[in-house]
Amino acid sequence: MSRCLWLATLALGVGLAGGCTRKDSAAPPSRVVVPARFAEAPAGGGAPADLARWWTQWRDPVLDRLVEGALAANLDLAVAREHVRQAGAYVAVARSALYPTVEATGNIAGGGLGWSNPAVPAVLAPNLGDPATDGHLAGLAAAWEPDLFGGRHADLRAVRAVAQSVEEQLHGTRMLVAADVVESYVGAVDDRRRVALIDRSATVLDRMETYAAARMAAGQATRADLDAVRARRRALLATRPMLVADMDTRRRRIAVLSGLPPEQAPAIPEPAAFVIPPAPAGIVPVAVMERRPDILARRDLVAAALERLRSARTDLLPRFGLEFFGGNGRLRFDGLPGLSGSGGLMALTAYLPIFTAGRIQAQIQGADARLDEAVTLYDQALLTALSEVETAYESRAALDGQGQGLAAALATAQREARDRMGLFDGGQGVLLDALQARLNAIAVEDALVRSEDGRALATVRLAMALGGGVP
Repeated sequence: MSRCLWLATLALGVGLAGGCTRKDSAAPPSRVVVPARFAEAPAGGGAPADLARWWTQWRDPVLDRLVEGALAANLDLAVAREHVRQAGAYVAVARSALYPTVEATGNIAGGGLGWSNPAVPAVLAPNLGDPATDGHLAGLAAAWEPDLFGGRHADLRAVRAVAQSVEEQLHGTRMLVAADVVESYVGAVDDRRRVALIDRSATVLDRMETYAAARMAAGQATRADLDAVRARRRALLATRPMLVADMDTRRRRIAVLSGLPPEQAPAIPEPAAFVIPPAPAGIVPVAVMERRPDILARRDLVAAALERLRSARTDLLPRFGLEFFGGNGRLRFDGLPGLSGSGGLMALTAYLPIFTAGRIQAQIQGADARLDEAVTLYDQALLTALSEVETAYESRAALDGQGQGLAAALATAQREARDRMGLFDGGQGVLLDALQARLNAIAVEDALVRSEDGRALATVRLAMALGGGVP
C-alpha cells in the first residue's frame, strides 16, 4: 500500500511540475529594424564578384601574395583554429551525457595472516600457522539517466551554438588579418611616395639656395633671404626620418602577421601596382548582416542563452536514472575452502526537487536575464554594423571628391610650374618664381598622396564593414 501511495505521489508531482514548467521558450524579438538599403551606398552597379577575397580587386600581385601568406601562417589564426577544436571537444563532452556510462572494475589481492589462537594446538591444525591468502573481484557497472524532458539535449544545443560562435570568431580573425595586411601595405607604399616627394622638394630647395647665395654675392639679396631658404630645406628634411621609420614599422607588421620575424620584413615595390577599386554597390543590409562574423556570433550566443534557459527550467522536473552492477569474486585462505560467488544489482532512481530555498527559480531567473542580455548585445551589434557601413560609405565618397579636387589642383599647379619655368628660360621670368611654383606643385601632390592613402584605408574599412574576407 505504501509503495502504491509513493508512486501516486511521484506521478502527481510529475504532472504538476510538467504542467507548470513545460512551455515553449522563445528568445525576445530584436528591436532593431534593418533598413532595405544603405542610405550612403552609391546607386546602381552590383556587388563585387568576390567579396570573400576583396583584396584581389586591387590588382597587385605583391599584395595578393602577402595577404595569402599571412592567412596561411598567421599565429592569431592558428590560435583561433585551436579554439574551434576546443569548442568541438566540448560538444563531444556534452553529447556524451545523453548516453549510458559503463565502467569495469577489478581487484586482485594476496598476502599472509598470522593467527594467534592458543586454544587450538598446532598439532591439530598444522596448516594454520602462517596461512597464505588471495582473492579477486571483478564487476561491470552501468548508469544512465534518460533525458525525458530535454534538459541535456538543450545543453547540447547550447554548446553547439557556442561552438558555432567560436567558429565565427575564427572567420572574424581572418577578416581582420587580411585587412591589417592591406592597410600596412598601402600605408608603407604611401610613406615611400611621400619620401620621394621630400627628396624632390629638397632638390628644388638646393637649387633655390644656390640661387639665393648667388644673388647675395651680387648684392641683390641679404643673408636673411639665404637663411630662410636653408631653414625651409632643413625643416623639410627633418620630416623624412619619421616617414622612413613609419614605412619600416608597417613592413615589420606585415612580417609578424605572416608569422615571420621582423628582420624578414618584405620589401615594398616602387612603384606599387595597386589600383584602389570603386566602392561596392548593390549590397543590401540584410546580406551584410548574414556575412559579418560579429553579427553571426552574437546570434549564436542568443541561441545558446535560449537553450540554457530551457535547460534551467527542466531542473524543476523530476529526474530518473537506471543503475546496474554485476560482479564475480573469490576469496581463498590457504588451508580453508575458497569462497566465491557472483551477483548483480539493478536500481531505478528518481529525484524530484521539492524545497530548494528558491535556488532553482533563481537559476532560471538568471538564465532569463542572460538571454535578455544576449538579445540586447545582438541589437547593439546590429546598430554598430549598420553605422560602420554608412560611415565607411560616406567617408569613401568624401575622399573620392577630395581626391578629384586635388587631382585637378595638381594639374593646374604643374601647368603653372611649367609655364613659369618656360618664362624664365625665355628671359621673361624670375628663377625664384619658377622654383617656388615647382615647390607648390610638389606640395599639392603630397596632399593628393595623403588623400589617396585615406581613400585606400576607407576602402579597406568599407570592405570590413561589409563582411569582406569571410570565406
